This record gives sequence, structure tokens and C-alpha cells, in this order.
Amino acid sequence: MKRAYLIELAIFRDYGTQLLGLGLLVAVLISVGMQTALAAPAVLSCMFFMMGAMGAAAYDEQSGWGLFRLTMPLSRRDVVLGRYGAIVTLGLGGMAAGVAVALVLGAAASAGLLPGGLSETFRLDADLMRVMALVTAFCLLIGATVASVVTPVYFRLGQTKATQLLPTVIVMLFVLPVVFLGNSGLLDGGLPGLELVSRLLDLLGTAQGTALGCAAMVALSAALLCVSAALSLRLYETREL
Repeated sequence: MKRAYLIELAIFRDYGTQLLGLGLLVAVLISVGMQTALAAPAVLSCMFFMMGAMGAAAYDEQSGWGLFRLTMPLSRRDVVLGRYGAIVTLGLGGMAAGVAVALVLGAAASAGLLPGGLSETFRLDADLMRVMALVTAFCLLIGATVASVVTPVYFRLGQTKATQLLPTVIVMLFVLPVVFLGNSGLLDGGLPGLELVSRLLDLLGTAQGTALGCAAMVALSAALLCVSAALSLRLYETREL
């Protein structure tokens, strides 16, 4: 597995560098546009997880790399686990880059180095840091969920066929439920369990609740990726290349 993981990282090197540059630009623009840096780590975490899964699948079909890789001393299990390791590394790297942008802007704001009224806008305090951690963990969960859904499809069908199918899958799993709940009126007090959700949101507003919420979302992200990796391995072992 280690050899496969290092091979994935070597392939990702140029792509990851380009993505990092784009991500830093996106983080700065979003921070300036929203007048706060707390969203930067969240956006980059989600973005890097999704782009990592999709970019890796695209590399498999470039110059027949997916076929050539299996001629190396690597098992299909190594390939799958190495791929997931690279995706997680890229996703966490995006989160780290976003945190770095937020902290740099916050430090510059505290030192009064930003022009105009931006120093007051980008100054970080304990409450904003807690919100940033919670939002980042939530977007990490979203990115990990999308990667967990699309990666097994890529391993089973390949990038070309999967690209034709995945838009429908994404819409059915992530868009239609939101549209249905938003237009059905169930959120206007008619959906069972709304009181529990309201209490959970109140709990997340406390320091202890934020810590528990972040830990729960990170643990759920890890669990989803583990289940997805097991499914990918089963699908990839039965695929004829």
C-alpha cells in the first residue's frame, strides 16, 4: 500500500501544486467577498476532496495509466487504498491551506496591516474561531461524502463512463432531497424531530458542543471513506480492464 500511495502522490504532484495555487486564490477572494476569513478552510476542504477524487480518476485514463499501473508490483487492494490515501491527503492539505490563509489574514488584521476597514473585518476572536472550526468540519464531511460516492463509481466504470452517470447520481443524492424539503413545507414545523435538531444547534453554539460536533463530523467522514474504500475494492476486483 505504501508504494501505491507514494505513486499516487507523485502523480498528484503537479496537479496538487496547480490546485493549491487556485485554492489560495479562491480562499482570498471568498474571504474578501464575504468580509470574513472563516469560510476559507471550509471551502478548500470541500473543494480539494472533490477535486482529488475526480482528478485521480482522470489520470487513470491518461496514456493508459490505469492499465499500466497493474503491470507493476501492486495489488488492486494497494491501488484502492493508495488512491483513498492520496484523496484524504489532498483534502486535508486544502483544509490546512485554508486555515493558513485565515490565520495570516487574522494576524495581519490584528497588527493593523490591512488597508481601510479590513483590519477590523478580518480580526479573529474565540467565537469566530469556534464557528470556523464547526463550518470547516461540516464542509469536510460534505467533501468526504461526495468523494465516498463518486470514487467507487470511478473504480467500477472508469472515468469516461462514470462522467456520464455521476451528474444524475449527484442530483438524486444531494440536490433533490434539498429541493424537496425546501418546497414541501416539512421544515415549517411539520417534520418530526425538528425540536431535536433545534436543540442540537443550540448545543453546537457552546464551546463543548462545538468540540463534540467537530469530532462527530470528522469521525463520520472517516467512517464514510472506510465504507467507500471497502466498496471500491469489491467493485475494482471484479472489473475487467
